[in-house]
Amino acid sequence: MRGLAFIALLCAALCAHASSWPDWDRFADRFVEPDGRVVDLTFDQKSTSEGQSYGMFFALVANDRARFDQILRWTNDNLAGGKLGERLPAWHWGKRDDGSWGVIDDNAAADGELWMAYSLLQASQLWNDPGYMVLARKLMAQIARQEVAHVDDAHAWLLPGPVGFVIDGNRLRIDPSYLPQFVFAAFAQADPQGPWETIWKTYAEAAPKIYASGLAPDLFIVEPNGRISPDPERGIGSYDAIRVYLWAGMSGRRGEPLLRELSRFDDIVRARGRPPEKVDPASGAMLGDFSPIGFSGAVLPYLQALGDAMTLRKQQVRLKISQLAATAGASTAYYDQALILFGKGWVDGAYRLDDDGRLVPGWSR
Repeated sequence: MRGLAFIALLCAALCAHASSWPDWDRFADRFVEPDGRVVDLTFDQKSTSEGQSYGMFFALVANDRARFDQILRWTNDNLAGGKLGERLPAWHWGKRDDGSWGVIDDNAAADGELWMAYSLLQASQLWNDPGYMVLARKLMAQIARQEVAHVDDAHAWLLPGPVGFVIDGNRLRIDPSYLPQFVFAAFAQADPQGPWETIWKTYAEAAPKIYASGLAPDLFIVEPNGRISPDPERGIGSYDAIRVYLWAGMSGRRGEPLLRELSRFDDIVRARGRPPEKVDPASGAMLGDFSPIGFSGAVLPYLQALGDAMTLRKQQVRLKISQLAATAGASTAYYDQALILFGKGWVDGAYRLDDDGRLVPGWSR
């Protein structure tokens, strides 16, 4: 009996952080510190509001409440000065020039707080904790106050951050990867008086112009007259744009119009066998031969939604080979693995989204 008790205690210790999603456990073991800091090991061990928010979402999908709360606590203490909800979190934390660690840039990044608020909304329902809802509403109010540009009564845009995205007084620099349909659907359900439906409607109306070539750019410019023009600094489609295809593939029935606008990328991935790191949205030309492994993960929901089973399977095989290499000791990068968790988790059935943007994780079914 003493032997059985020892085995039980040993298993409890080893499995203390085991979740319902083994892929998340592997990600967290590498990129999430015990205090809840999500670390980008590739870039000077920095942490970002995006990384913290993705960590919260993944922990919720995995029913890993302990890590969810640790990540939330670290974010509050280190990115928001203990006042998350009263203020937006700083986007960049890391090692400063003087050797100390702390906030490097206190400007906010809208995708970070969007995903935080969304994860808190879903957590309040799935874990039946109204405290998460209170914090989610506070964050949503800050986003609406600081990061929404109202064009007129019927049109509004989400800015990528509070500072630096209104150019020359009236031109707007917009990041389309900060606009997942399901997040805005969920926000509109929770806050019907907020700007969320207007933001999505404005974006959806402009989508045929934004994606006139069938490809997504990292950034684009909204002119004062409403005209869409390429961003002169980051008009290519690369590390931000890849998420546009990912979100479109996850958006179900309501994402189908956007999916049709983005169909050209499927042709490129099919012809090449893998997604290119950089593409010129205007010409469709691939800029270089490199293909990040995370991009293969990101396009899985997109390819699945388009019904391109053969290209989907090729990306899954590529991911499997990469996973075997990682098991043998090959290094892995935070952003690649985050994209893979989103995409692979989707096609594996770890989570789904309903038409109102509600998260339906596998464990809740």
